[in-house]
Amino acid sequence: MLNISPFTYGMGVVQVYDAGSLFSADVLDVEESQLVANLLAAIREIASISLAVGYPTLASVPHSVINGYKNLLAVSVASDYTFPGSEQIKEFIANPEAFAVAAPAAAETSSAPVAEAAAEESEEEDDDMGFGLFD
Repeated sequence: MLNISPFTYGMGVVQVYDAGSLFSADVLDVEESQLVANLLAAIREIASISLAVGYPTLASVPHSVINGYKNLLAVSVASDYTFPGSEQIKEFIANPEAFAVAAPAAAETSSAPVAEAAAEESEEEDDDMGFGLFD
């Protein structure tokens, strides 16, 4: 026979040329998580711009719906009109103590550091060393 064995050949990227600059081939090693992060950042930008301009896009529609629901809740609280979603908020405004079940235990433990911080702030305010704003 001819004694020919199969072979393969191809090109390997050594450097990348872009707009007059040379980069190493490592620039092309982009992970999927980095691409997803860049895509999500772009979607957030699109949503914020479209919300500011008032132009509905697929990225801004959930935010627009939530903002509309917040407006409905605000109108419901300010008026006598109620709907099933606003009943709990009106009940909370009418009787907030009924919803504060676990809050007293947490408030007792966190009140001591707040008092210490307030005492430290009052000591620091006395040390202005004679310099005032208009002296």
